Amino acid sequence: METKNEPFWSPQPDKSGEFKTGLPNMTMSGWGKAAGGEYGNVQIDGVTKVAGHLSAAYGMRSSGVTHVYGNVYAPELRCEGKLTVDGDAIARKLYLDGLCKIAGRIESDSVKLDGVLVAGGDIEAETFISRGSVKTDGLLNAGTVELGLAHKTSKVREIGGETVIVRRLDGSRWGWLWNWVVPEAESRLDAELIEGDIVRLEYTHAAIVRGGQIVVGKGCKIGRAEYKTSLTVHPEGVVEKGEKLGE
Repeated sequence: METKNEPFWSPQPDKSGEFKTGLPNMTMSGWGKAAGGEYGNVQIDGVTKVAGHLSAAYGMRSSGVTHVYGNVYAPELRCEGKLTVDGDAIARKLYLDGLCKIAGRIESDSVKLDGVLVAGGDIEAETFISRGSVKTDGLLNAGTVELGLAHKTSKVREIGGETVIVRRLDGSRWGWLWNWVVPEAESRLDAELIEGDIVRLEYTHAAIVRGGQIVVGKGCKIGRAEYKTSLTVHPEGVVEKGEKLGE
């Protein structure tokens, strides 16, 4: 089902600036199907398919397996289990615990991930904090980016932020599942470009790293590091070429 080019709507505030009242709630339990549309609260437990764009004026919580055949809008979106969105996901706060696949872009003030996130488009946030694996062919852009690597290889085409920190973790609550599915996977980040004022990396393979203060840690392989203030390289990290900007 093609949804990316369809118009997306969000709840409209009334004259006082509040979201309009009187919207129906969606409560799903067990297995079922629901129509897309505008709702107040959305709570899903079990296995649910939602046909069309889904707008939750007051928040959405999904526990189990949810597939939305369209875009999702909510002030707060919480997912425990598996969430598939065929369009964009737009939420002020996004909490993802498990496996999340977003076909389009992600826009949020705050993203917190424990598990695996696969996005087809760009990820825009003020804060992006993850424990697990992130994959996108687009741009991950946030004021603060903290990637805790676990489970398997993360792949992000470009990362940009004021502070970018990448480190390897022992794992997360979902580690047993990912180790069973992909037992030989390596916890590593692959990227074409990483850019930030402060960049601290572990177990990262990148073509270009650009920033003010750059720390290249253990397990890193960097093609070119372009720095303004300082470049520090761990004995078990590799930088093929270091270049001080402005010289």
